[in-house]
This record gives sequence, C-alpha cells and structure tokens, in this order.
Amino acid sequence: MKNDFSPVFRFAICSDAHIDGVDSPGYLRLKKAIDYSLAFASDDKSYSALDAFLIAGDITNKGTEAEFSAFREIYDSAKAKGLNILCTVAKGHDSITMKKKSLPHFRSLTNQETDFHRVIGGYHFIGLSTCRSLPHKHYSPLQKIWLKNQLKKSASATPDKPVFVLHHEHVKNTVYGSSNFDGWGNRFFTGVFDKYPNVVDFSGHSHYPVNDPRSVWQGEFTAIGTGSLKYTELTVDDERKVHPPTCEDCSNFLIVEADKDSNLHIIGVDCLAGQILCEYYLSNPADKNNRDYTWEKQRSHSSAPAFEENAQISLKEQDGIYSAVYPKANSTDGKPVFVYRAVVCNEKGNVIYENKTVPSYYLYQPEDIVTTVLGQLKNGRYTVKIFAENCFGMKSEPIEKEIII
Repeated sequence: MKNDFSPVFRFAICSDAHIDGVDSPGYLRLKKAIDYSLAFASDDKSYSALDAFLIAGDITNKGTEAEFSAFREIYDSAKAKGLNILCTVAKGHDSITMKKKSLPHFRSLTNQETDFHRVIGGYHFIGLSTCRSLPHKHYSPLQKIWLKNQLKKSASATPDKPVFVLHHEHVKNTVYGSSNFDGWGNRFFTGVFDKYPNVVDFSGHSHYPVNDPRSVWQGEFTAIGTGSLKYTELTVDDERKVHPPTCEDCSNFLIVEADKDSNLHIIGVDCLAGQILCEYYLSNPADKNNRDYTWEKQRSHSSAPAFEENAQISLKEQDGIYSAVYPKANSTDGKPVFVYRAVVCNEKGNVIYENKTVPSYYLYQPEDIVTTVLGQLKNGRYTVKIFAENCFGMKSEPIEKEIII
C-alpha cells in the first residue's frame, strides 16, 4: 500500500454471490465480505468509515423467494449497522424463477429502487438492473435514455470527480472476460460511456479474478471487473469457461478508496483467506489524460516471470501417464504467473507433446509446487521444458530436464 495515500471516502463492491439459502456458501461469503470491509475500515485510524457496500447482480442462484429472503437477512443486518447498501438485480440468475416479478419483489424486500442514482459523500452512484422480461434481451430503450440523463446530470454536478456506475454484465471488449470470444460482454453500454471520461464502471458476470491485471481497463472511460464471491472462471488461449481444480475456493471482491483529489486505490480481497490479494492505483480517472491501465501501457511495464536458479523438474508416473512436477516461478513485475507451459521434445528436437497448467494465482496463497501432465511417453530419450508466462504473454526462460524412459 502506498504510504502517502490518505482516503477520504471508501466503499466495497462485489457480485455473483449466488446465494442458495441461509448458510449456503454464497450467503456466508457475502456476509464475510461485508464484515471484512467494515473491519478494514475501522482499522484505518485516518479514515474509519465504510460509506457504502455495492452488489452488482447475481445475488441469488435461482431468484427464489427463499434465496431472496436469505439475502434479506444480510441486508437488514448491514442496514442496522448504518451501512448504505446499493444493489442491482441481474437477468442471469436473480430472475430465473420469478422472471419479470423479480424486480418488484426485490424492491419490496429492500425498499430500494433497482435502477438508482444516489449521491454519497459527494460521489454519484448510478445502478441499472435487468430481468427476464421480453422483448428486451437485457436493458430497455427507456433505461438507456434514463442512464444518459443521469450521466449528464452527474458529470455536470461533479465534472472533476469519478462517477461510479454498476450493473451486472461487462461492457463488451473492456475488462478480461468481456471480449467477443470470452462471451460475457454486453453491447448495450457501448458508446454510452464514451462521452463521459469520469465514468468508472463496475461489473461482474464473468467470474474472472480481480487480481488478473486485465480486470482494470481504461479507454474513453474506466471499467473494472468485480470478480465473484462464488467461484472463478478463465479464458486460456483459445479455450473459454476454464474451471481450474481450485476454482470453487476463489472468492473475490473489491474495496475502493478515494483521496481528496479523487485518486483511487482499488484493493482486491481474497474473501475466504481474509487477505489483500492485489492493489491498483488510478490517478483521478475523471481526467481523460489519466489512463495508465491501457493494454499497451500495462504490457510495456510487464516483464517475464523467472524460476529460481536451482529450480528442477521431477518426473512422476501413474498408470503409464507421466507428469512434470516443479517449483513455482516468481513474478518480476507484480503481475501473477498466469500459465505454465510444458513442451516435450524427442532426441531430434522435434516437439511431440505440449500441455499447460493454470496455477491458483487467483488465491492469496497459490501452490508452491506445480504439476503438469505430459501424457503417455514411449521408450526413448526426451527433453522436457517448462515455461512460466504472465497474462500479457511475457514468457520466462525455461527449466529443462533430460529423461530416458
């Protein structure tokens, strides 16, 4: 954490709790995220307030009355502590059961509008909800008109401050998880925010981890992925919907702080570990000249991971299937190791097998020892090479092992 950052405003935001009922994983994780955020704030002697807690949709798993009632317990408890709770409802899961009735049901439970414009601590918050109501796939034309009006009002009222927007689906082709290939982006907002450089847009839906640096994107506006409280998902190379073995252990959310000049300190939290996972510092994003989180700039500041000098590969065999076992590589730029790539070459140097392993980089304590399956190998002499790579494609020097089978 930067020692000279002094917050004067603070809120937390999460999404995708997928509450199944009282004491379900989503219920417990949402409760823990709120408790952690309150404790985090109270421990700050310079500014001890948590001004708001935001939830960007998929609060429930199937949108049943029982699931919403479970959420109501958490909501009422937080409100009783004086906490501002701002929520959007999502088409994806929150309205599976009740469909178009989910929005009025949520309003009756919380006495809160599902599309809202609130001012808290001098900062504007705008939220939009969706539901399963035809003929509109996600949002309606009237919602777009309303959104544009609210953006205009907020930009006029506080032109030198960020305007915080929250909804469920990412704006297409912004943060990690929003590309055409990833499949989790939405074109409804495309072009809407471009006239408002002070927009800082928060969204979930993809479940992509907050400590992946691609979860912060800047262009005409700023977009930030909220991660997921329930589990994580990834796109790796040409494969989407990748669920690593420890994906259910991933529970991410964000704490956002602003200083007197509206510079932002964004803190990614591993909810289950109760530990800070990552930090991002954004110079006041209301100024369109402050754009440090473009793909080009992030990649230019990136460097390849590196294995320890004495790192060695060992070979493991079970039922004729060989695997390479090796120590993790270290980041050299603060960006996590995203993938390990194994290459097996024969005596002639020809590549006969390739495979990859995604480490648990989205957890506070990823594994120290990595295993990558090499498959069945016939008798012969081989060279196994392991490369470590970050999310910007920066690849380490390999560690190697000659093997004879």
